[in-house]
Amino acid sequence: PHVFQKRLGTGWGLKAVVLAAGIGSRMNPLTSERPKHLLPVAGKPIVRRVIEVLSQVGVEEVRVVIGYMAERIREALSDVRGIELSFSLQERPRGTADALLAARDFVDRGERFVLVYGDVTVTREPLEELIRKVEEGGLDGGLIGVVRHDPWRFGTLQVDGDLLVGIAEKSKEVRPPALVNAGIYVLPGEVMELASSVPLSPRGEYELTDAVVGLVRRGRRIGVLRSEGGWWFDLGGPAELLRANVVYLKRELGDGFRLGRGSVVMGGSSLRTAFVDEFVTLGPSSSVEASALMRGSSVGRGAEVFESLVLEGAKVGEGVRIERCVIGSGSVVPEGTVLVGTQDEPVVIPPGTFVQR
Repeated sequence: PHVFQKRLGTGWGLKAVVLAAGIGSRMNPLTSERPKHLLPVAGKPIVRRVIEVLSQVGVEEVRVVIGYMAERIREALSDVRGIELSFSLQERPRGTADALLAARDFVDRGERFVLVYGDVTVTREPLEELIRKVEEGGLDGGLIGVVRHDPWRFGTLQVDGDLLVGIAEKSKEVRPPALVNAGIYVLPGEVMELASSVPLSPRGEYELTDAVVGLVRRGRRIGVLRSEGGWWFDLGGPAELLRANVVYLKRELGDGFRLGRGSVVMGGSSLRTAFVDEFVTLGPSSSVEASALMRGSSVGRGAEVFESLVLEGAKVGEGVRIERCVIGSGSVVPEGTVLVGTQDEPVVIPPGTFVQR
């Protein structure tokens, strides 16, 4: 039997909640036509990746909390198999604690459950290690802390040994490197009660982290699993989206490539560390490296695509060079155009845009 199968008396129910209700305003303009949770990492929507990893560690039931463009997420996950999937609607975007409360009918007070934000990357090994740490350590819950050199962008963890003491939200006073909250938890059902009573934060939201710290103040032992986190990305904006794509393409494809059904690669083209979705056309002598080309997109003769994401139906013209770019769905980059971004500031072309040379 699976190492994390349900055991009588443990309160461990193999359930998970995935929060995927937010608007993702920092990802604009890419989120004008889809929730950020459906943006692809190495060819697969990020929220789908989260659910697949949950299934790999033995979770049997997942509740996805949706809000912004809710039906798009329902539709995108309609063909998920091997796990029982259900949905809750967060009526208004009022923070992560409020989002969790939308799933209060899913979790009993006496059971523990996994909670993952639907816009972070997660892999099997650290999640299994977190679950094992909670079970074998007799802890009430746990979360993953990732070492970052830019901790002021995230909630930073205050720890005593490997137990949580507090969480400071996006503090400018934290010195790097520091442990940041990865948004990956094992929590007792009791957290629902605390989530319903947290006050509004300074940014006007009901924060899940306040409820987690409330558990600590009640004397609950919440463990912290420390990770160097080369696998972890928080898709807050286009730069992190591109970084995640490059890292996961290399992890999953090496120097190879994946070619989807109905795609055409013409003579002289070069593919290295490339995801090519269905019904994509690559013109003669084109080059694609460390990039993903999504369904129905095309790359013209002699074009070069490097560390970029070309979304559905976008057209990259003949002789174009794009580096560290996100080309929005349905956009057109005409012949001879050169677009070069950086790791911290990629070029982002809004959906449906005709780029002026």
